[in-house]
Amino acid sequence: MMSSLKHIISTLSDHPGIYKMMDHCKKVIYVGKAKNLKKRVQSYFSKTHHDLKTELLVSLIAHIETIVTNTESEALILERELIRTYKPRFNILLKDDKSYPYVKVTNDIFPRVLITREKKSDNAHYFGPFPTIGSSKYLEKTLLKIFPLRSCKQHISLTKREPKCILLDIGKCIGPCINKTIKEDYQLLVQELLLFLRGKDTELIKSLKNKMKSHSDVLEYEKAGQVRDRLIKLEVLTEKQLVSLEKNIDYVLVAIQYTSELVYVLVQDIIGGKLLYQQGYFHKRLTLEADNYFIELSLLSWFSDKPNKKHNIICDQNIADILKEPSQKLDLTLKIETPQKGDKKSLLEGAKKNARLALSRLNLTSDLKVGVSLEDVKETLALKYLPESIFGFDISHLQGNDIVASSVCFKNGKPSKKDYRQYHIKTVSGKSNDPKSMKEVVKRRLERILKENTELPNLLLIDGGKAQLNYAMQAIKECQLEEKVDCLSIAKRFEDIYHPMFDRPKRLLSENPVLQLLQKVRDESHRFAVTFQRKKRQKQYESVFLRIKGLGSKRLALLYKHFKTLNDIRSADINDLCEKVGVSLEIAEEIKKGIE
Repeated sequence: MMSSLKHIISTLSDHPGIYKMMDHCKKVIYVGKAKNLKKRVQSYFSKTHHDLKTELLVSLIAHIETIVTNTESEALILERELIRTYKPRFNILLKDDKSYPYVKVTNDIFPRVLITREKKSDNAHYFGPFPTIGSSKYLEKTLLKIFPLRSCKQHISLTKREPKCILLDIGKCIGPCINKTIKEDYQLLVQELLLFLRGKDTELIKSLKNKMKSHSDVLEYEKAGQVRDRLIKLEVLTEKQLVSLEKNIDYVLVAIQYTSELVYVLVQDIIGGKLLYQQGYFHKRLTLEADNYFIELSLLSWFSDKPNKKHNIICDQNIADILKEPSQKLDLTLKIETPQKGDKKSLLEGAKKNARLALSRLNLTSDLKVGVSLEDVKETLALKYLPESIFGFDISHLQGNDIVASSVCFKNGKPSKKDYRQYHIKTVSGKSNDPKSMKEVVKRRLERILKENTELPNLLLIDGGKAQLNYAMQAIKECQLEEKVDCLSIAKRFEDIYHPMFDRPKRLLSENPVLQLLQKVRDESHRFAVTFQRKKRQKQYESVFLRIKGLGSKRLALLYKHFKTLNDIRSADINDLCEKVGVSLEIAEEIKKGIE
C-alpha cells in the first residue's frame, strides 16, 4: 500500500459514513458505506481477498475520500445518491441468469443429490452451473438413474430404520432409509458421482468396466448386468457433452450479445473435451464504458469460483482487450485466442447462439416486463439485496374470529403460485392482534424454509404499518436472518412504505412502478388471505348445515347454487328458501338459525 493511502487511513473517523475510492485519474471507481469508516476502509488492505473483483479494485485505488454522517441510515441514503451520480465501475450489480442448474451433493451421513439454481455456503458440494441438458428434472432423473442415490428430504441415520419411498421399490435408490449396512456401497456411489461431475468420466468408465469384469469373473451376472446398464447410460450422457477440441487442454469460451436494453455475458467451461459448465450474466445497457466494466466484473466473478488461476480463453478481440488490465494487475495467467476460422471459431459461434437464445428468453420473462427494473426497486427502497424473490404476508379475520394468514411469492415481479402458503393462526384467539399474528406467520414460514433448506426470499413485504413491521422483524431476528433478508411494510391508507432503518415512512407517487410492484404483491397476499378466511367460515357453516336433519349434501349443493354467499342466505325470504332448495318450512328456519 502507498504511504499516502496509509496516511489517509490513519486519519479516518470511527463514525458512520461513506467512502469514495478513486484511481490515479481521480475518477471514482467505488462508493461504499460503513458503520465505522476507519475499520471498514482498513479491511480492504489488511486481508487477502478471495474474489478477484475486490483484488482488482484494491490494486487500482490511488486516493480515498470520506463523508461522515450522523447515523448508518444517513450513510445508506447518501451511498445510493452517490452511486447514482458517479456510476462507479465496481458498484455495478451482477445478475446471474438462474436458468442454468447446479447439482448439489449434501454433507449428510447419506448425502442427497439435488438440483438447485442457487449456490449457498452450507458445506455441500456444488457443481455447475450446467448447460441445459433438457430440463432440471430431466438432469436429476438422468443422474439418479446412473447413480441411485437419495434425493428425499427426510433425515436418515446410521441405525434407525426410516419410512421408505417408492424410489427404493423401483430401483432408483439403494435405500439407506431401510438398509443400514450399505454405508460403504453408498459412499462409493457418491465418489463415482463426484468423479463424473468433475469431468473425470474417463477414469469413472474405466473403473466401472473393471467392476463389471470382476462380477462376471465370479459368475455374478446380475450385478455385472446392472453395472453394464449404468455404463451405457453414462456413455450416452457424456456423448452429449463432447465438443471438437483436444481433450488434454481445458478451455473457457466467452460470448457477448446485446439488445437495445440488455448486455449478456455467457461463459462456458470445456473440461477434457466436454462442455461441462455454463453461466450467464446480464445487465441493463448504459454506456459502452459501463457495458465493458460489466463484462469485466462478470468474468472476474466466474474466475473467482475457480481453484486454478491459469485459463485458456476463446473469445472475440473486444473481450481480449477488456481482459488486459485484470490479467496484468491480478494473479491470473490468461492465454487468449481470438479464432477467425476452424473448430474453435465454430464453438465460439455456438456460444454466441446460446447467448442470443438466453437474451430472447430474458426479454420475454425478465423483470423488465413488469414495468420496473429490480435494480430500481433495490435503489429506491434502500434494500441490501436485489428483490428477485418477494414474499408478501397478510392477516385476515372476522371480528377477531377465525384468524388466518397468507404468504404469497413473486419471482422477478411475477406470481409463483407453487410457493403460496396459507396458515391458521395459533397464538392469537378471541381478540384480534394483527402484529402478533404477523410475527407468528413470518416465523413459521422462515422456519420451514430453514428446515427444508430451500431458497430464502430476498424481501419480505408486510401488509400493515410500523407495528406489523416491528413484529415481523422480531421473527426475522429470532430466526437469525436479519443480515440475509430485507423487510418492508406497506400501509393502505396513504401507501406509506416503512423500512426498519428509517424513522419516517417513504411515500412514492401513485404512477411510480416501484410502488405499483409493492401494491401488486400486497393486494395478492390480501386476496389470498381473505379467500382462505371465507372458505374457513364456509366450511364451519357447512358443518352446521349438515347437522340439520333433512338437509343432505344434494340439498346443500342446491342451497349454494341459488344463494352464492352467506349474506344471500341470510337476507333470503323463508318461502324462497323452501321453494329453491326443496325443503320444509321447519328446515328453512333451521338454516336461518344456523347462520345467525
